[in-house]
Amino acid sequence: MADTVNALPHFWPVLQALPTPVLYKEHSRSRILANAAALALFNSESNSSPGDSSLSLADIQQLPLYNADNAKRYDLLHNPLLMALSGSEMQLSLLVGDSAAPDSRRCYQLHSKLVALSFTLHSSVLISLLPAAGHAQVISGQLPATDIAELEEALAFDKLISLISTELINVQDQQLDQHIHDALAAVGEFCHSDRSYVFQFTPDYTEMSNTHEWVRQGISSHQAQLQHIPKAALPYFFSKMAQDYVFAVSDVSKLPAEAAAEQQEFVAEDIQSVLCCAMRSDEELLGFVGCDMVSRRRDWTSTDLRRMKLVGDMLAKTLQNVRYRQSLQQMQQQLLAANNELTQLANQDGLTGIANRRQFDHCLNNELKRCSRNGLPLGLILLDIDRFKSYNDHYGHQAGDAALKQLATVLQQQVKRQGELAARYGGEEFAIILPGSNLSACQQVANNIRQQLAQLNISHQHSDIKSYLTVSLGYCSSIPSIQDDGLQLLKRVDAALYQAKKSGRDQACPAQ
Repeated sequence: MADTVNALPHFWPVLQALPTPVLYKEHSRSRILANAAALALFNSESNSSPGDSSLSLADIQQLPLYNADNAKRYDLLHNPLLMALSGSEMQLSLLVGDSAAPDSRRCYQLHSKLVALSFTLHSSVLISLLPAAGHAQVISGQLPATDIAELEEALAFDKLISLISTELINVQDQQLDQHIHDALAAVGEFCHSDRSYVFQFTPDYTEMSNTHEWVRQGISSHQAQLQHIPKAALPYFFSKMAQDYVFAVSDVSKLPAEAAAEQQEFVAEDIQSVLCCAMRSDEELLGFVGCDMVSRRRDWTSTDLRRMKLVGDMLAKTLQNVRYRQSLQQMQQQLLAANNELTQLANQDGLTGIANRRQFDHCLNNELKRCSRNGLPLGLILLDIDRFKSYNDHYGHQAGDAALKQLATVLQQQVKRQGELAARYGGEEFAIILPGSNLSACQQVANNIRQQLAQLNISHQHSDIKSYLTVSLGYCSSIPSIQDDGLQLLKRVDAALYQAKKSGRDQACPAQ
């Protein structure tokens, strides 16, 4: 027998229940499905594994089939079943039976029909074998029209849901609503209902909302009113859904007394029949998919229930996948934000909020290389607060911290162009990187710092320089070569700072 690795089609229970022998094959697959009546006719039960409903081409070739006119066994070339399975539509009489017992052979009318759907490139073949009264009497040889219509509808639904399911596998969030609407339209049309919908429960199962809806033309929508419905409003429905995962009512007027609230709601929405199936994922009840009848009552069939469960399972997987993906994206964003925060903390001075020594060294190295490549001057300023130890001793460390923050703000106002950076170099020392600035521009920035700090007038009565807080600065600028490094530049500007202090402080000196 052929392997049954592929799942049986959704409509297979309809074929399996028929008393007529039926074979079914999709041209895109090698598997040949045979219902129980066909397996019994061909004595194939003993060769099948439990639950196996398939035949292989080798099985078909070995079947005892005989020409009804001359009782001769069909050879491989003229085997009517093989011809029908290859896509030939045909109708003929044949004999089936044991080669060793000719009298046991029975006459059947073979009828094969091709089924092709507009929304798929694939087609399928359906073969039926109806018993004839005798060799001379042959009946019409096809399934009743109602059975054929039911099978074609079942096949069409299966193909359509397969197509929607494929599109839902990696659906983007912005396309989800449209694909769910397509699935609801399918279940609404094939279950012949007036409305179909999706409700989703809150995680604690205390509330539900109508998130998606399809309505037939001429039928009123109630989606806007069916939001945030508490469990207490429809206790019977919530209980049945949690217990049975199905709520099927063919006549809402016959609901039990304990479902009075549900009956009142259904009447308000002009619902005569309702069918709902749970959407579950990993034992979690996500919501339900349902449909109802407004224009008339409907006795829900097992086929309706199968279709509803199929759509419910499909949408549950989709919604859960979307939730997982959104949760993953949220986690990634949180990790990215945390990483950015850690990076910022690693490069930021905890007290003043400007760059720290680590970020200063990194930036200086990068700007040295960039200015070297582009032949640009690189300016650097190094400054120190005058008599800051005595300031801390007299005013206290809290006041000292406040003064450091005020100075950092002044420095930060000086850096506006790309690559410029103000940093706390260490203790009461600060530095500014000024790519593209010549010595004159560096001098102007240094003077601006001194002027703005003087305007702040931070009192320093114990200074022997001025009555307010002052700084000494050293600055330099040069076009770096490829061999230059930050250490050489820092030595030059540090020497300039030393000269500013030696010359009386509260001044800016250029590097020699």
